[in-house]
Amino acid sequence: MKTIISDVFIRGILLSKIKDIFFGLSAGFINGLLGAGGGMLVVPMLQTKLDTKRAHATCVAVILPITVVSAVWYIIDGRVNINDAIIYMIFGIPGAIIGTFALRKLNKTIIKKAFSLLIIWAGIRILMK
Repeated sequence: MKTIISDVFIRGILLSKIKDIFFGLSAGFINGLLGAGGGMLVVPMLQTKLDTKRAHATCVAVILPITVVSAVWYIIDGRVNINDAIIYMIFGIPGAIIGTFALRKLNKTIIKKAFSLLIIWAGIRILMK
């Protein structure tokens, strides 16, 4: 009986890890292919395990190395002009700091709604171009 229970437990853990690996690969693929969007995949995945605020914060830690690798690859490949990106980099840093403080203060319902609206707005904007 103990063996059956431990086998089921181990299979459950393995299945969970395989799912995590799949989502990690998917987030990297989407981020590399589209230049963004990995977070839109990672946040919902993390929300199955973590509360809303922790999922959003953890997503940033997940996406950072993926984004750095994609950015370096694009720079090496000559597809990025740093002059085009610099203004966003300079003002994106204080925006990120403000966002981290806002995440602490805002209600999780507001965060979920804001994230959902951002996804909808981005989708509509892309489709209309």
